[in-house]
Amino acid sequence: MRNNKTYIQPNFYHFFEELTVNNNRDWFKLHKYYYESAVLTPFKALTEEVISQMQEIDSYIKIDFKQAAFRLYRDIRFSEDKSLYKLWMGAVVSREGRKNTMMPEIYFQFGPEANFIAAGLYRPDRQTLYKIRNAIALNPDQFRKIKSDKKLNSFFPNGIQGLRNKRLPNKNWQVMAQNCLLLLNKQYYAVNYYSSDEIVNKLNLPQFIVSHYKAFKSFNDWLTSVMQV
Repeated sequence: MRNNKTYIQPNFYHFFEELTVNNNRDWFKLHKYYYESAVLTPFKALTEEVISQMQEIDSYIKIDFKQAAFRLYRDIRFSEDKSLYKLWMGAVVSREGRKNTMMPEIYFQFGPEANFIAAGLYRPDRQTLYKIRNAIALNPDQFRKIKSDKKLNSFFPNGIQGLRNKRLPNKNWQVMAQNCLLLLNKQYYAVNYYSSDEIVNKLNLPQFIVSHYKAFKSFNDWLTSVMQV
């Protein structure tokens, strides 16, 4: 297992701290080497190692770094914020990479403002969301058992989260939601936050990230079975 020195170090955060007050093309062009050496190279190595370890869990994961990681450049076409660059690096490791809408995933994002690791499913498409809600409605006790899993909650003390609809298209689901609020969810994920010092000092950071996915095993197995119906 590689030493964490290969991955996130203090200069990773220093770059973003400077970018925060110099978020423009001229400054970035002058400091592109700084970005590539302190940010891109270690984050790419980290992501590739996470992908490798995740492939040992799910052999259907066949993505590369570009399919997993989000670009530094912001899409400002429809945004009031015209800052050109994001202030973090993030990646989704799943069968579909960052475009995932169906299968269990692990997401990690690091930057001066927030460092977190999330598992579950953040952007289910319409069909996937229907399958999830239908499976919960058919066996709510099974889902309550999943969300109460001790290992899941040891890594994610706030449990399964997500934005919720106020109304559901199925009347029976709407009634059931009074006793099972997660039926209203549009997302099914859990997240835990860490300080930059914790990330910098974490030995075997890829293994630490993947351990969050493993802690979500009860949900991951359940979601995989739901998608096969």
